[in-house]
Amino acid sequence: FLRSRPKDQKFALKVSFFATHAQDYTIPAYSPMNESMSLYEDDDIPWVQTNTEQHWKDLPWFFDNRNEGRRRYIGRFDTPDNYQYNIKCLYRMATEVDSVVGEVIDELKRQGVYDKTLLIFTTDNGNLHGEHGLAEKWYPWEESIRVPLVIQDPRMPATERGKVNDEFTLSVDLAPTIL
Repeated sequence: FLRSRPKDQKFALKVSFFATHAQDYTIPAYSPMNESMSLYEDDDIPWVQTNTEQHWKDLPWFFDNRNEGRRRYIGRFDTPDNYQYNIKCLYRMATEVDSVVGEVIDELKRQGVYDKTLLIFTTDNGNLHGEHGLAEKWYPWEESIRVPLVIQDPRMPATERGKVNDEFTLSVDLAPTIL
């Protein structure tokens, strides 16, 4: 799209990725591209501190093994080997997304429109990767509800660029912020 778009017109482009979502009830759950499999191969990703049986047992009584987050946890993050394999695959997929975003930015720069383009990077939800003995989303812990929201706006004063704001935003905030 970027290479074939009419260069004399404004444009909007939305890019969505399946990565870093898991494929439910499959092993492996995360499927990075073959060429990414060597990434993080020699790294040891720290075990999540709340990935303990005690944290799971401390949850309310209605959290049992029928819980969907618990079912998805088993086989992904329940043992050190499963955790290392799956979290590395997840990191590989995130790196693939990062690479494609970089290609889009490079193309915008090549076309000379990067400094005139509003860029927004966000995602649909956070995820649990073994925290509290669970996987996926749905639960009101910080890991599951906090998502990135990165905005590069060429209209923003230079003094405001690059600042980090730790305030919460919701997806309903996006449209009023953009408009």
